[in-house]
Amino acid sequence: METPLISQWLDYAKKQSLVEKKLEAMLKKNSQLTTSEYYALYQLKQNGCHMRLNDLGNYLCLSQSALSRLINRLEEKSPSVIERRICTDDKRGVYIDLTDEGARLLSDVEHDVKSVLKEYFI
Repeated sequence: METPLISQWLDYAKKQSLVEKKLEAMLKKNSQLTTSEYYALYQLKQNGCHMRLNDLGNYLCLSQSALSRLINRLEEKSPSVIERRICTDDKRGVYIDLTDEGARLLSDVEHDVKSVLKEYFI
């Protein structure tokens, strides 16, 4: 008998929640980052270390206010992991750039992220 689709979905959601918790614990311990902060930095790196703020928010599926809080937290980290810049051709547009320090932080935790994903996701 085939497993009902909702059961498959709930099993997937449970596994995803477990992986998120393991990633969050490891990231907080090793880099003082939340998973949302890590995902934002990772996405910046994947896009050439430079993205429009709205595009980053769309990728992360965050509301405008949640995205604003996330960016503020990342800007307040010391040393700075991102920089915010106003778009020169559209004053309403904002760009977020990954700093060298942010790229270094990502590199430092990359192996640990892969380990968690291999252990709990694959």
